[in-house]
Amino acid sequence: MRSFLSLASFFAAGALASHLGPTSDDWRDYQWSYYPENTADELKELGLPLPEIAAPITTVHEHDNYVVKLECLGCPFRVREYGVRGEHWQENPQDNSLLFNFSIAEDKHSLLVNGRQIYPLALPAKIYSFQVPANLSANVMHKMVDMRMMDSSWMVGTQYGSFEISFEHTTMMTNERLVQLLQFDITHAEIRGENPGVALLNQPKQKLIQLKLSHENIQEGLKIKSIELVEQGEKMTHAIMPCGKEAPRFTQVFRFTEWDYYGHIGTLKWTWNKTIGETGDWISDHSFLLAALAIVLIVLKRRINQRRKAKRAIDDPEAALLIVEDDEEAAPEPVQDEQQAEPKLEEVVFAEKMLDEAAPVVESKKEEGEAETTVSDESKPSLLN
Repeated sequence: MRSFLSLASFFAAGALASHLGPTSDDWRDYQWSYYPENTADELKELGLPLPEIAAPITTVHEHDNYVVKLECLGCPFRVREYGVRGEHWQENPQDNSLLFNFSIAEDKHSLLVNGRQIYPLALPAKIYSFQVPANLSANVMHKMVDMRMMDSSWMVGTQYGSFEISFEHTTMMTNERLVQLLQFDITHAEIRGENPGVALLNQPKQKLIQLKLSHENIQEGLKIKSIELVEQGEKMTHAIMPCGKEAPRFTQVFRFTEWDYYGHIGTLKWTWNKTIGETGDWISDHSFLLAALAIVLIVLKRRINQRRKAKRAIDDPEAALLIVEDDEEAAPEPVQDEQQAEPKLEEVVFAEKMLDEAAPVVESKKEEGEAETTVSDESKPSLLN
């Protein structure tokens, strides 16, 4: 995953932005997101009571929106300090949790987790989850919800790092009419970049998120009928449908690192998309060079053809004449309109008529000429006499 810059640079960028978040443009309203909470010892010294710990499940809107704080057993903890460039892993990681915002989409027919559709499952479902201390206060949790920190419109850097989430997705029908069970089991939480790390959520007591989704009312659309955290040994493995048959299970595993921009790495579709995409990028990057090369090739082709014709004219003059005649025959004849064509036709008819009338006169003159020639020949003195 992309490495983060320092929190100071994030905050500066956010403060200069025209819109910091979906609820406020005042940078002071976001201080809780990059300043750490007071510890229990600090609160004791100040004489303040300990804050209420945020519940594992926070209800935002009944049947429509819930935020889950899932304890991440054995996960390393990312430390992000205000004003310090880079991040590091805590040597003795404190107990921590991952946040998941479950909400019904605007179309009322699909379920989202942190803005990504998981029901019906749409791959690749690239989900990022914020990591928070397990003892996160209810006050900060409410601020996260009210200011929509898990929304894509959030533009301010926080003290909370985020993980790439891999999961196992299972659905099955239940014994309730038009109610379907969804099990969302996190398998990996990982970070890529200059300070990579991965956590396997495979401990026996690691919990998963189990929901019941209702389609009972078509007009109202999809609803979250119930949501709970259950351990691996307590999850529902089978159910009997209202018809009496055992409900089929549909399980799909999504591994975040096995997907990229072109799709599922290693598949035929991924190879095709990658080839087409990289070829298109190369053509786009070298468009001017390709255009210049095309012009050069056209000019070279024309010159080669001209040289061939010149050589043929030297070696075979008759062939050269044929080429010239072919070029002249191939040239389009001028097109004349009807107004110009009609007078020419009349002139031809008139000329033929004049020739027909002049023919008898020419014949008579020809006969007279022959007679005169005969007489003149007879009048000449004979050389024999």
